Amino acid sequence: MKNKLIILFVLNTSLIFGQSYINYDLSNQFGFVLDNNQIIWDNDKKFDDLLIDRSTTYFDHKFSSFDFDSIPSDSLYVKSKFQYEFGDYGFDKLNIGLKKQSEDSSFEFIAMKKSFFGTYSEFANEDTSPLSLFYKIDYNTIFSKHNFYLSTGYFREEASFIFNNQLDLDTSNNKEFSDFLSITVGDIFIKNDWKYNFEINHVGNFSERKIVEYPINHEIDIERNRFNIYANNSKNFSIEAFLDNVFYKDKMHSKTYSRTTFYLSNENILPFGSLKYGVDYIGHNIIPNIRYNAKFGSTEFLIQRKNKSTRLLFDTYDFDSLNDEETENWDSFILNYYLGTTIDLVSSLRYVEASNIMTNYQIVGEASIPEENGYIFDSDDMLSLKTKISIPFKDSKIDLTHYHNFYDSLISSNRSHIVDINYHFKTSFVNQNLGIDGKISLRYLSENDSGYSFDYFKNMPISNGINYDEIYNIGLDLNVSISDVLLTVRLKNALDRLPFDGDYSINNSQIFNPMNSLLYFGIIWEFDD
Repeated sequence: MKNKLIILFVLNTSLIFGQSYINYDLSNQFGFVLDNNQIIWDNDKKFDDLLIDRSTTYFDHKFSSFDFDSIPSDSLYVKSKFQYEFGDYGFDKLNIGLKKQSEDSSFEFIAMKKSFFGTYSEFANEDTSPLSLFYKIDYNTIFSKHNFYLSTGYFREEASFIFNNQLDLDTSNNKEFSDFLSITVGDIFIKNDWKYNFEINHVGNFSERKIVEYPINHEIDIERNRFNIYANNSKNFSIEAFLDNVFYKDKMHSKTYSRTTFYLSNENILPFGSLKYGVDYIGHNIIPNIRYNAKFGSTEFLIQRKNKSTRLLFDTYDFDSLNDEETENWDSFILNYYLGTTIDLVSSLRYVEASNIMTNYQIVGEASIPEENGYIFDSDDMLSLKTKISIPFKDSKIDLTHYHNFYDSLISSNRSHIVDINYHFKTSFVNQNLGIDGKISLRYLSENDSGYSFDYFKNMPISNGINYDEIYNIGLDLNVSISDVLLTVRLKNALDRLPFDGDYSINNSQIFNPMNSLLYFGIIWEFDD
């Protein structure tokens, strides 16, 4: 077995561009995130300086920020950005941003909203709120050798779900609503050759979800406070610690629950790699965490143990027994190989083993009562190989990526093969004042007949015996730059628009309706000073 894996690792020469998700709708509002075939869910996230609680689903694709890194830092400077996109099925997305920067302070404001009715008007209509909406303000100032920073953001998501189910259920009341406020306050300073960062995070979150197919019906308040300390002596010591307290209130059943965790680690930079080690205090358990990373020439490997408390589950009458404070353990081994020539090659072998994962083995779509839902704590592992090749030309480039999943698993995509081919091109005219660049992409997903899938609404993997067919998807991204203005054209699932016989709609979920094609246009405008 070991020899077989080595041969596959060395000889595999296929690749794709950015496999990072499997979406359930063409607006990319719903779906799940992948990292080399590993499903990523129920994890804390960072949105710039803000802490995003682990309870949020598919956050990275619901909200998008702006990049202002090109602003000079040594003088007073103001930059603003405007981006607007519109297209089929009520697709409407607006981003605005403003940043004012001086030598010793900066201020930034970003806002975004996204709407999308859906092919079957299953997500919204003219009278509903946007699917996603957020406002964010950042401010930092340098005073007396201290760098004080403040960030606050308000996030809101709201959707209706009218599905073409086979049970003749009334889905008109299906909905998902969430709004939350995240605040970060911090101070960075240097003292006695040590660099310190003291940071406080606060998250206040209310979420409501009702889906009759499961059934799911809950209203939850979350209040979370986290105190973080980072210290680095610029040599080989780096200390990180945080104390985290979360208070949950189930408003439907008038139940409350609180959790406190403590994390401590130290990182040493050694001649033969980087070693990070520490302890996690979760519930009444003390568990070691460790991370070792080393690079030898073109080869790099990572060994890691991560721990976190198991998720809370509110859609069950058996609340107390299922929400005892267990600990999830995630053990990873990653081996990377880099070959940089005229043609770049990157290959990554990932093995992950997870224990104490809460999962659901109830067949989705069957009428049931909450007491009969099959929630269990389970363990599983996965093995995946990612290989990427980049072939450059004079004014273009081809990216080829292949993901191979070796066997079925609760924590993987369970697509034996995922292939992305991306052709990037660019050209310019009129003394560089007119430019065209873009990407033509092809994605292939092999069938999934594993008996595993991921449930967006429960936010967990499930065992349900669902079979997903293989999928072919063609997309187009086109950018036309005219001076400081950028015009965009986006086409998703172009096969559904081409005059071919057959059904080329995409179905990545048992519940969500099939996806046809989506064509939308946009404009991006930047203003300096």
